[in-house]
Amino acid sequence: MHSWILKRLTFPLLIIIGLLIASFLVPILYPEYDEIMDWMTDEKGKLIAAPPFSTDEMPPLGSDKLGRNFLLILLTGAKYTLMAAVVISLFRMILGFVFALFYTFLPAFFTRTIKGFGETFQYIPLAIIVFSLLIPLDGAFQAGSLPSDRYFFIQMMGIVALTFPSLGIYLGEEMKLYMNQEFIEASKSIGANRFQLMKKHLLPQFRRHSIVLFSEQVSQTLSLLIQLGILLMALGGISTVDFAFMWDPSNPASFSQTNEWAATISLNIKQAFINPILVIVPLTLFAILILCVNSISSTLRRALIDHDYSVVKKKKKDEKKVAETTVSKEQFTFKN
Repeated sequence: MHSWILKRLTFPLLIIIGLLIASFLVPILYPEYDEIMDWMTDEKGKLIAAPPFSTDEMPPLGSDKLGRNFLLILLTGAKYTLMAAVVISLFRMILGFVFALFYTFLPAFFTRTIKGFGETFQYIPLAIIVFSLLIPLDGAFQAGSLPSDRYFFIQMMGIVALTFPSLGIYLGEEMKLYMNQEFIEASKSIGANRFQLMKKHLLPQFRRHSIVLFSEQVSQTLSLLIQLGILLMALGGISTVDFAFMWDPSNPASFSQTNEWAATISLNIKQAFINPILVIVPLTLFAILILCVNSISSTLRRALIDHDYSVVKKKKKDEKKVAETTVSKEQFTFKN
């Protein structure tokens, strides 16, 4: 691997790995990180503050509505955010690739119908579609008939089921263009069947592309989680607290068992104008994470895809130079 690739990948990977390590260390180093704090007292036992605590009262980021340290909550939820994005993207890639293989060899009539049907949903925000189809499950979760971990898994698989067809159509169209190459036609002429074409041509061609495409899917999934968080849909669900100090039924306090970043946005979106740091910080962390993933994606694209095209282009130029010859009088012998 070239040194410039390592240099470009090191910094974003260190940030992601650092977040993961911190996410697993917080529950070990601070086992009471998610303990609800009803009030804050001074050395004399006098009540001095009630949640949410400010950044001065509970540095560095203050607390949420339940009095929990906001920084520790965000660090703990990092692993669930990353895990959800990676798992959703991985299943999207697998199912999308399988869908693309079938799509490639379907008759043109069926592919045009599928493509036209898929393009109609491009004008509807994906977050709206996911929210509309998954919101009935929230009622089951709130009723207590659906545990948080199972709800978390069902939400991830639901997002996968709703998003992989569009990826499959995109890959299928790319595969159709690739199957029109001359060497593919030559393979067909000597008797290669569909399985052999997939094994010898399609899989090797798209194996490197899949690495780049996977990183792009992670970035898109993180963006989708932000949108769902703004729509008050969090992975793992949001539970209402009825045991907090001075609990007000008209303004209930809620919490997430996963503490993933989209959930923190959902929990605090109503306080965006009162205490904006509760929304700005998770959005900033999302932005940093997406920036790191995009940086990794662009580096991999340059190394695995664009590099091949530059090499082919260079070879063509070299062949052209070799083909060009200069004709001069010294190369000929004239006889009288």
